[in-house]
Amino acid sequence: MAHCTFCDETHATVYEDDRCFVMLHDDSAVRGHAMVVWRAHVENLVDLSDDDAMHFIRIHRAAERALLDVTTCERAVLMKLGIATPHLHLHIYPVPATADRAAVMAAIDGRTREEREEGFAAAVRDKLTVC
Repeated sequence: MAHCTFCDETHATVYEDDRCFVMLHDDSAVRGHAMVVWRAHVENLVDLSDDDAMHFIRIHRAAERALLDVTTCERAVLMKLGIATPHLHLHIYPVPATADRAAVMAAIDGRTREEREEGFAAAVRDKLTVC
């Protein structure tokens, strides 16, 4: 298998357990751009057992809620491509309800950048509670 950034590298996380982790994306296209990443190397959600898929969704929901709370955004845009890295991960882009298609596409294409204030990761970590 070729190099996989999620399998072969260590990532700064705001949440992790034995099955998945949540990390803030380096590009900061929007202040809260994050990813939920499954630890085992699979490509698709359907590759997981029902129990694992439910765990992934539970973590995603907790991460989305924490990101919306900390950014005070009303909407989360979700994206799963796996083109650059064919390893199951789901992007979360918190955006204001007023964001139009052009603004969302600019963020997804990495043409925007919002700086994160000091303590942003800690604030997300504090809000990210998993049942």
